Amino acid sequence: MMTFEEMQAIIAGMLEVQRNLQESQLRDRQDILLLIEQAKQASGMQRNLQESQIRDREDIELMLEKSRQQERMIDRLIGYSLSYEADKLDLEQRMNELERKRAERDQ
Repeated sequence: MMTFEEMQAIIAGMLEVQRNLQESQLRDRQDILLLIEQAKQASGMQRNLQESQIRDREDIELMLEKSRQQERMIDRLIGYSLSYEADKLDLEQRMNELERKRAERDQ
């Protein structure tokens, strides 16, 4: 048979184990809550990053469209310039021809 002191020591040991277990569970719960908060923050940061990437993509698409518009305008200007040069050469040829005819007539 156990003495009162032995039973009291066993009960004290059991209570110590139970207290350690509860403290461990409390720490684990706090760690889990901290991990949940960190996961929420990471999720929010990821969402912000994705939204930023979407805005960046939209900005890039707008810049590409403006670039295409500018290319079309440059192509038109080159066309106008080439056409003007052709008209100018044609006019110069006509003027030269008229000058030549006038010179022939004057002789």
